[in-house]
Amino acid sequence: MRQRDNAIAAFLLLALTGLALLSIYLLMPPKPVRATAPATVFSAERAMQYVNQIAREPHAMGTAAHASVRAYLLQQMQELGLNPQVQETTVPDSNGPVANVGYVYNIIGRKKGTGTGKQAILLMAHYDSQPNARGAADDGAGVAAILETIRALSQAAPLQHDVIVLLTDGEEYGLFGARAFMAHSWAKDVAIVLNVEARGNQGPSMTFEMSPQNGWVAKQFIKAAPYPFVSSLAYEIYSRMPNDTDFTVFKDAGYTGLNSAFIDGFVHYHKLTDSPENLNLGSLQQHGSNMLALVQHFGHQDLTHTKARDTVFFNFINGWVINYPVGLNILWIALATLLLFVTIKVALFKNEVTLWQTIVGAGSYLLLLVVVAGVFIPVNKLVLQLLPLTHGHNGVYGSDHFFISYLLLALGLFILLSWLVLRWLRLLPFMLGIFIVQFALTIVLYLLVPAAACLLLFPLLFSMGGALLVLMQDLYNQPEVCWRYALILLVAAIPAIFIMMPIVQVVFVAFGLQLPVGALALFVLLLGLLLPLLVMLEQSYSWRFIPLLPLVLLAAGVLQVARAIEAEKPSDKQPLHSHVAYYLNADTNKAWWVSAFFKNDDWNKQFFPAPETGTIQDIYPHAQRIYLKNTAPIAALTPPVAIVQKDSVSGDERLLEIKLSSPRGAAHMEVILQPETIGALHAVSLNGKPLQLQPVTTAAAPVYHIRYYGLPVTKDGVLEVRLQKDVPLYLLLYDHSLALPQELVKQPMPAHVVPEQGRDSNLSVVRKAYHF
Repeated sequence: MRQRDNAIAAFLLLALTGLALLSIYLLMPPKPVRATAPATVFSAERAMQYVNQIAREPHAMGTAAHASVRAYLLQQMQELGLNPQVQETTVPDSNGPVANVGYVYNIIGRKKGTGTGKQAILLMAHYDSQPNARGAADDGAGVAAILETIRALSQAAPLQHDVIVLLTDGEEYGLFGARAFMAHSWAKDVAIVLNVEARGNQGPSMTFEMSPQNGWVAKQFIKAAPYPFVSSLAYEIYSRMPNDTDFTVFKDAGYTGLNSAFIDGFVHYHKLTDSPENLNLGSLQQHGSNMLALVQHFGHQDLTHTKARDTVFFNFINGWVINYPVGLNILWIALATLLLFVTIKVALFKNEVTLWQTIVGAGSYLLLLVVVAGVFIPVNKLVLQLLPLTHGHNGVYGSDHFFISYLLLALGLFILLSWLVLRWLRLLPFMLGIFIVQFALTIVLYLLVPAAACLLLFPLLFSMGGALLVLMQDLYNQPEVCWRYALILLVAAIPAIFIMMPIVQVVFVAFGLQLPVGALALFVLLLGLLLPLLVMLEQSYSWRFIPLLPLVLLAAGVLQVARAIEAEKPSDKQPLHSHVAYYLNADTNKAWWVSAFFKNDDWNKQFFPAPETGTIQDIYPHAQRIYLKNTAPIAALTPPVAIVQKDSVSGDERLLEIKLSSPRGAAHMEVILQPETIGALHAVSLNGKPLQLQPVTTAAAPVYHIRYYGLPVTKDGVLEVRLQKDVPLYLLLYDHSLALPQELVKQPMPAHVVPEQGRDSNLSVVRKAYHF
């Protein structure tokens, strides 16, 4: 008998582990297609030729590298027969206390179809990078996917609809290129938008966002995409988050479309390590294969009516996507209600449980759920403390190692606590309590986010069905576990594993060590449905009433955490992220080294021999953020120039036209305006585009802040200020170059260090004051 139990346990251990791994593996990117493949096929190897050129170095807007990438892309698009044009314009975005302005160079081309051209397909990706990132994945992969798609299309019969290629500029600084295209004459021809992005450098290309009223476009995507990875849960979550991409501009304008990205490898996102050699070819292949298939599909569809009621959609097994109207959820909810009622009723009728035991089971599971998920708050905090040079917002190189270790710890703790509960409560009332808790959570999810209820609904339905079948066959009463009992519960658990386990992995990838609790709470929900199988395993691998299995899992989890922490040590292949910037006040002739990180690394400590903490109000009068800073030598940096071109009075209003320029060829500028009389500022425009300015409070008087991103090749701009007559204007002008003054860097940056991501790292800012 013991030998049979061990055989069943071994089978279950292999089956559960295999199913969990398979559920994730089946959604991994496909193998890349070689460059020797037929010309009509999308090839990641061919697309990488574009990536290699685009991502040779960081190419943020306003830099020389940015101009070089633009010239290269124009040449490639010309060779592809797209007859490209450059949309050069100034784009203001005045939402918030700071007015952000971008000077963009969008690259636009068009592949003509056989139709009227009034239902065009727009392929969109941005070609600018973050200032300290090479941008191979974000968004060189998107640009390359579009160009390779166009190349493949040119080898086949023409489509009915036109295909417009939009390579936007300034996405990283404020979606400026997408906003600019809205004023282009071709914008009115667009019927559907396909945007490709990246938030990492590997993993499956997930279509995480769709336009509202997604019923039609979701159905078409599922039908046409060869490698669909899509979830209405992701759609609902993302629609409630503040994150934006270029697609946001089109979605808000009412366009129909899809937004896809791969998000694994987050540690490389916006970093210098976002390089071609680190880009996963399979992710690029999935990007492109889906895009090519979708363009070919939409290219002959009637795109007049592309809106329909939202639907539910999610991956089940491999490429099988389940899709149905949201309204059907009420039917599944009713079925779950009936199934829960019948299961409890049968258990009560058979005298297997009491109502009180079932309530206790529900309370026990709810407490267990809170404890297991909640314990990772201090655990994760301790892990981060043991990684002093790793910052949570940057991710970790060994994300998979931490994922495995946290799952082991959660699994071990769940089984151990369940073992304690089952010492005074039988398994059946505990399971019924789990069903009640998960049913309640499903109802809450349905009421709040109807399209996402499928995440819990179908796993619960099948698990309750399996439990009812076992209960009606009196298998709970057998003194020894049998194969029939194990197989029924294992089959009933398959939907839970294949629906929930990939989402557990995706949520952990998305939030990492910043917020692992969400993924682990979802994992505990899955474990609750697997509890009878886990109990069988625990009993088979116990020793003298000691629960060996959970103790072994906990020990393995602790060991794996230790290994993951050790593996995070900086090296050439996984460099640490160092934050330092240089600020120079050209009027006071004082300079500062500044860092957002209060703990120095072995490279940037050279800039902070006598550090202090505080704001940088010597540079920005309204600065409030606390930094680590140190006085710095004066670099030979020519300050920005403001020259009055016109100063006139009309009635009670003074008009100042001021030319702003950067003699040192900086990438960006900032302007702070402070009229000597409060409320005297009437209107401001930059390059002829009106700005909506809001006053920012300072100790002296309110100021008005403008950021001017991506200076044109002329490195200038024209600021027009209208204010009250006879009121002097105090103007602070800044320019930003995207590197430190190399003559002041005594120790060059070693291979195991890269600049921290973001707009305020690895830059030199020079301030100059003017009074008009």
